[in-house]
Amino acid sequence: MKRAILIIACLAVITAYAQNSGLGFNYQAVVRNTSGVLLADTDVNLRVSLYPGQNASSPTWVETHTAHTDISGCFGINVGSGQRDASSIVSNYLDVNFAAIYYWLKIEIQEGSTYREVSFSQLPSSPYSEVAYNAILFPAGMIVPFAGPVENIPYGWILCDGSAVSRAEYANLYNAIGVCWGTGDGSTTFNLPDLRGMFLRGVSGNSGNDADAENRIVLHNGGNTGNHVGSYQGDAIRNITGSSGLGTRAPFGTAGYSGALYGSESGKDWNGTGGCDGPRMMHFDASRVVPVGSDNRPKNVYVNYIIKY
Repeated sequence: MKRAILIIACLAVITAYAQNSGLGFNYQAVVRNTSGVLLADTDVNLRVSLYPGQNASSPTWVETHTAHTDISGCFGINVGSGQRDASSIVSNYLDVNFAAIYYWLKIEIQEGSTYREVSFSQLPSSPYSEVAYNAILFPAGMIVPFAGPVENIPYGWILCDGSAVSRAEYANLYNAIGVCWGTGDGSTTFNLPDLRGMFLRGVSGNSGNDADAENRIVLHNGGNTGNHVGSYQGDAIRNITGSSGLGTRAPFGTAGYSGALYGSESGKDWNGTGGCDGPRMMHFDASRVVPVGSDNRPKNVYVNYIIKY
């Protein structure tokens, strides 16, 4: 049996580079056998793979096609609309981020029960795609507040819930944030930021605005500590110091006193309505003048923090 060979005739440019539209791109070629005879009016089985670099060991996306050649031995397929192969890292062609990497395209043709490589080349770009590449609005790693519920998070974004996710499937996000927020399993996964119930604070850097920057701790195992992105700091209030003494006269005067500071005598609350001899102490209770809770917070509303991947 004569083996088929594939000769590239035309490779159409990608129509949407920075934001994968899911429309795919057209690929055309001519098929001949090893003697150079055109394989006209026949079916050929193809496997198409997109690799994130010439030396990448695993393809990001793999799909298969059955194409029918015309009388000239030419066929055309739309890369992105084939049948997904189980060896694909991403689950959908839409997940291939052409904005982050210049992909290499491998074409294989089926011969019996195996596939033989016939072409492996870098995808070309066009002026349109170059402009789109340089006009990315939402780079991987960008965090924004989302006003909807989790189930309505838009495509291309994921909830900042601290989950350990695949380094391969979320390669662009991993390249952007690395293990700043946690190492995951240490090899195949990494942690997302966990911003549930959290306020965000800019890294202090050399500003001196966070006097406790070096004491910040890790949020997830293997993540950053100290004066670096991803580190965590528990709640606290500025220390309030003062003195309170024992005496023979009430310190509040005869006009009365109320507020966070208050007095007591013999274990009872005392509001300072006049002079009073005996042991007295000053106490602090903020709940007498301001609302209190189990943590320190300003007025706030809930949103879901999401991150671009």
